[in-house]
Amino acid sequence: MPGTHGTGCGCVHEEDLAGQAQLLLPWIDVPAVIGLNEEVPNSASSTFRPYENRLEDRFSVETPEGDEELMIKVPFVSPAKVTAITVIGGDGGTAPSKVKLYINKEELDFTTVGDMEATQEVDLVEDFHGALQLPLRAAKFLSVTHLCLYFPQSLGGERTRIHWIGLWGVGSEHKREAVVTIYESIGSKKDQDVKDDVLPTMDAA
Repeated sequence: MPGTHGTGCGCVHEEDLAGQAQLLLPWIDVPAVIGLNEEVPNSASSTFRPYENRLEDRFSVETPEGDEELMIKVPFVSPAKVTAITVIGGDGGTAPSKVKLYINKEELDFTTVGDMEATQEVDLVEDFHGALQLPLRAAKFLSVTHLCLYFPQSLGGERTRIHWIGLWGVGSEHKREAVVTIYESIGSKKDQDVKDDVLPTMDAA
């Protein structure tokens, strides 16, 4: 499960956030997010939430026991520059150990992913507070309309669980009003007030 707030919890508080990137949640078509090999249908979209709600452990996507592979297909409402990713995985070895990212490959699935070179592969670590922003090679993610996140394995090797995913970068400002309208149509009051949050970054490997 995600971490909890408290003294020494490891969270990065809002007043400590640096203005280097925006959380791209307002530019993601959340209702259209698709998860492949999710144990509970349509649960992958719940991992895309406002930063202040990232530790709500009732939301997660999980693969069936004995099967680690998970693919999440993320459409954007307009082209965005993606510069970093944050992943809060599950405890007990269910956190993913790496993610392979593919841009603008909407047709990708488990049968074709092995034949396609990833735009970038990122090694992940256990981050129960969403305090780490893992940098991407921004020059390769300049005009993203669709992002496929492929998690081939977990740290424990039995199944993969993810509680929250944060994509960071620069979105098209004129599209934000349209996305708020989408949130209103599905009755999500919290998502109407999404803030453009940012985090300190780690050096790229």
